[in-house]
Amino acid sequence: MDRCDAYRHFAAQCLELVRSMDSPQDRAILLQMALIWSRLAECAAQAGAGAHDVPDPRPGPSPISRVD
Repeated sequence: MDRCDAYRHFAAQCLELVRSMDSPQDRAILLQMALIWSRLAECAAQAGAGAHDVPDPRPGPSPISRVD
């Protein structure tokens, strides 16, 4: 998945979450987040970053190991 697609995917996820939110404040925050992801996608496209791969956006195990 390239950067532009990943950023657009994140924006779409925010918009999906908006539909399930009851709080106007929560909806406003998610809409703002979607707008920011969309702008990042545009900037990445303009900068030619679309050819670079980014990690899959699905959550996975944390790369940070715990030190006790």
